[in-house]
Amino acid sequence: MPHKKPPKREWTFSQKLYNQLISPLRVVIAYAHCGSKRLRMAQDTLRLRGEWVRDTVIVVACGLHNLRVTSPHRAYLAHPPVKIPNQSE
Repeated sequence: MPHKKPPKREWTFSQKLYNQLISPLRVVIAYAHCGSKRLRMAQDTLRLRGEWVRDTVIVVACGLHNLRVTSPHRAYLAHPPVKIPNQSE
């Protein structure tokens, strides 16, 4: 989890660095979560009985998302490497 800014204070250097390092990972995770929710069945509340049905729907949604991502026309853009600032900043 990212660090929240304390009220009326600034982040410490380590908190700022941690937030900068974790930010690109959070973007990729958000893209993957939204991509798996493109399947309408995975978006809505599933009222079918049995956990195996819900598990199967999520597996199918993730499989379709992975198929879409591996397509050369739909690949995610690579994030640029994060610059680590000097402590003097």
